[in-house]
Amino acid sequence: MYPSPRGIGLLDFTALWRNNPMSVAPFVPSPMDVVREMLKIAGVGPDDVVYDLGCGDGRVLFTAVQEFGAKRAVGYDLNKRFCDDIRKKAASLGLQDRIQAVNGNFFLADLSPATVITLYLTTSGNSKLRPKLERESRPGTRVVSHDFPIQGWTPSGEGNEGYYRFKSHRIYLYRIPEAYGLSSQVKDSSRSRLQRIRELFTHRRF
Repeated sequence: MYPSPRGIGLLDFTALWRNNPMSVAPFVPSPMDVVREMLKIAGVGPDDVVYDLGCGDGRVLFTAVQEFGAKRAVGYDLNKRFCDDIRKKAASLGLQDRIQAVNGNFFLADLSPATVITLYLTTSGNSKLRPKLERESRPGTRVVSHDFPIQGWTPSGEGNEGYYRFKSHRIYLYRIPEAYGLSSQVKDSSRSRLQRIRELFTHRRF
C-alpha cells in the first residue's frame, strides 16, 4: 500500500503545489496498474537506472526495483516527508543501495545517469522540463509520461496519435534522441489542460 505519509491528504498537497513556485505539478499518484504499464512499455530491466521526477510516495521506485529488477531507482521530490518515508521503507527492505529519494528540485538534478525517466507532471511542466531532458539525457534513454505529452517531441507509441492506451489513461514513450530529431509534433487532447487536471483529482482509487 502507498498511503499519503503521516495521514497528509491530497488536498493538502494540492495547496502545497499552488503555493510552491518550484513545483510544476500537483501530487496525484499514478494508479499502481498504470505504474506497472509505464515500466513495461519502457522495457525496464536489470541494466536500467530509473529516475522518477516528482516521485511522491515512491511507488515507481519500488516497483521498478522489486518487480522489474532495475539496477537502481532514484526519485526527486520537493516534499521532505515523502523522501524520509521512502528512505525508511527502502532500508527496511534492504534496498537502500538501490533506491534513493532526493528531497530537492529535479530541475537542479543531473539526469545523465538515467536510462529511463518517468513523469506524471502536466503538459506545461513537461514543456519546462524538455530543454533539460534534451541537454542531459544520453542516447538510448527512454522517457515515459503518464497522460501528458511532451510538446514538440515525437513519441514511439501506437497509431497516429502516438500514445499507448491503458484503460482510461494515456502513456507516452519517447526515445532519446529520436523523439526530438523528428519534425512532427504531438497534439494534446482536445480537452484543456485544466480539464484534465480536474479529472485527475476526481480519481478515488490510487
